[in-house]
Amino acid sequence: MINSALVFASDFNYGVAYILAGLLLIYVSLYKKPSLQTAFIFMYNCFMRPIGKHASQQTRLNAFYENQADVYDATRGGLLRGRRTMLKLCAAELQKQHGQGKKLVWVDIGGGTGWNIEQMDALFGLEHFEAIYLVDLCQPLCKVAKQRFKARGWAHVHVVCQDAGTFTLPSNLCAIGRKHADLVTMSYSLSMIDAFYKVIDGVQQLVEPSAGVLGVADFYVSDSRASRGDVGYHCNWLSRMFWQHWFELDHVYLHPSRRNYLEHQFSTIKEFNSRNHFIIPHLVQIPYYVWLGRRCSAKQAYLANDIPDFTLVDKLPTPTASPKDCLLPSTKPIGSNLSATLQPNQPGYCRLPYNPAKPEHAQFSTYIYGFTWEDPQADLDALDLQKGDSLLVITSAGDNALAYAANTPDITLHCVDMNPCQNHLLELKLAALQILSFGEFWEMFGKGVLADFPYVLDTQLSAHLSPAAYQFWRSHTETFSPASSASWWDKLLPVRRRNLYTTGYSGLALQCFRVIARVLGISHDLHKIANASSLQEQVDIWRSRVGSKLLSPLSIRFLDNPVAMWQLLGVPVSQWNMLRGEGSMSQYVRDTIEPVAASMSFNNENYFYHLVINQQYSPKCCPDYLTMAGFTKLQSLLNSAHQTTFHIHTSTILDTLQSLAPEELTKAVIMDHMDWFSPEEAAAEIEALKRALKRGGFVLWRSAARSPWYAESFASHGFSVEPISVRQPNTLIPLDRVNMYASFYKATKL
Repeated sequence: MINSALVFASDFNYGVAYILAGLLLIYVSLYKKPSLQTAFIFMYNCFMRPIGKHASQQTRLNAFYENQADVYDATRGGLLRGRRTMLKLCAAELQKQHGQGKKLVWVDIGGGTGWNIEQMDALFGLEHFEAIYLVDLCQPLCKVAKQRFKARGWAHVHVVCQDAGTFTLPSNLCAIGRKHADLVTMSYSLSMIDAFYKVIDGVQQLVEPSAGVLGVADFYVSDSRASRGDVGYHCNWLSRMFWQHWFELDHVYLHPSRRNYLEHQFSTIKEFNSRNHFIIPHLVQIPYYVWLGRRCSAKQAYLANDIPDFTLVDKLPTPTASPKDCLLPSTKPIGSNLSATLQPNQPGYCRLPYNPAKPEHAQFSTYIYGFTWEDPQADLDALDLQKGDSLLVITSAGDNALAYAANTPDITLHCVDMNPCQNHLLELKLAALQILSFGEFWEMFGKGVLADFPYVLDTQLSAHLSPAAYQFWRSHTETFSPASSASWWDKLLPVRRRNLYTTGYSGLALQCFRVIARVLGISHDLHKIANASSLQEQVDIWRSRVGSKLLSPLSIRFLDNPVAMWQLLGVPVSQWNMLRGEGSMSQYVRDTIEPVAASMSFNNENYFYHLVINQQYSPKCCPDYLTMAGFTKLQSLLNSAHQTTFHIHTSTILDTLQSLAPEELTKAVIMDHMDWFSPEEAAAEIEALKRALKRGGFVLWRSAARSPWYAESFASHGFSVEPISVRQPNTLIPLDRVNMYASFYKATKL
């Protein structure tokens, strides 16, 4: 019976191979990539030609590739995805670390035909390397590589045909002090190496200790027991079983131990998990990953504050590199002064490590707010920021944190959000501020689109993003690069993604608003309001043709339910009940919109409602950080010796406050989130705020209620509470440019 089973398995595997070969033949016939002759050579040697038994891995590789080495590059483009992405990420890291300085050393392990090196010449320039070594065990592929390099005159590129486990840098390099490689790459080679433990250990010694980079692109399957929240990492049972056994037919091993050991020995700089829809999109989904890392010490693997609590011995926690190399270089316990984690003269920002698998983080697949819906000018008027201030702020979309930083230099901002995606958005803005031109920055965050965003992300922004942020944006490149032409389905449905500001929950709200405007027949009039040449023209259009329809009972009824309030406006049931407790929904909406429509130009002054109507900003109506002056100031702060720093916490406010040193903060801006709490939750957070604030420090908050119930809790915990402004019913005087909240409060620690 065992023999019968083996015969069946063998026949089944060959049957699947012939089917796949046939599908591949159809594919290349239809799409003409590559030529039929080349495709046939590939299919015959990969799926049909027996290679027999061999005494060593080298002889097996030679036999497998000897008849297809010349067509290797032409036939692997669709199968070996992620190689160019890996090279772009490596180039970005090298540019960040070394710029145009010293000459570098690169070792490409399993480099085969030299395709990687040729691509890197276009991305980074081989003139920046003192020496490049292609190490591969397969003689036919090495022969192709030698011919390629000779034809291009690259005398400093060397082909070494030997086992990667025994490779060391030549003595002539060691003699001049070059004992390590600045870059090591492994492109679809780790899965083919038998003694992978030995090779990974050897690479760890080979990579330059302080700034060396290891780049890997390869197939993989996840561990079924692993508990990690990385986007796209987990493979289902069928995918794990099928691909692991399928690739073993060609001596390619996808067992999770290879990637686990790699990530145990190196700290992660960048990571991207994806699926290759080879030949048949959506049916064939081969898991592959792109990963960058660098050497780390044992101590660095156990950094403070919220490192994942892994229980598996085969997947140990590894540190997460921050975008400004402020990777928590110490092992300070929780409760330490986190502002000490940056070097004294190191400007920028630091993303603190967190566990994406925690339920409070894993529940979010995208951001709720693509733009911040609180007026930073009202905050700045009340904050009276001074040099040396240390603030706690809710991240949201990061707009207000940027406004505070641009207003006053040399402050510390602890940006806190439980939703990792909100912090990914702030990170992206900070990275773009550092390295993009104003024109590119405006396209991204003024218009919300950037046609070549995937390329800019890989080659420029990636080196300044944390692994989690890069993985998120690499998986959501369509946010800034929507389809160039709308399909017939898009034309039928006005609710579709057009740019950054139509994504996330807030984007859904903008799209629904557009639908409602069309149903009410006021779309054209709303655009007239957003582009009115004078305030009087805006008021006339509002009162004569828009206001009565937009504030009709039908429109109010559409909003006056917990589902619409949460999904479209981000308002939880507790806050919804607070505003209804002091009046009707109709009254609240009218008191919100009427004053701003009657007193502030949506064309020149009120960028919040300009965005709601146009779904993008204009150069004369936008947040300060999108103006040339604001952009220049922030770019200077992030790239200079100023002490303005952003500490980005992916955590609850309570946990963040408890992690800070006593009296570390001078001020806190907590928006409206106290409206979401129960009395017990509010009391716990107020007590934590009292501990973290200096005496005389204060908290600012907004509320949907004119008299929020938790004001008394602040007073009972030793705060002096005063209303900064309270919106009265039927008034035409707005509290600020948004006017969404009924009150604005300040609580000072006595």
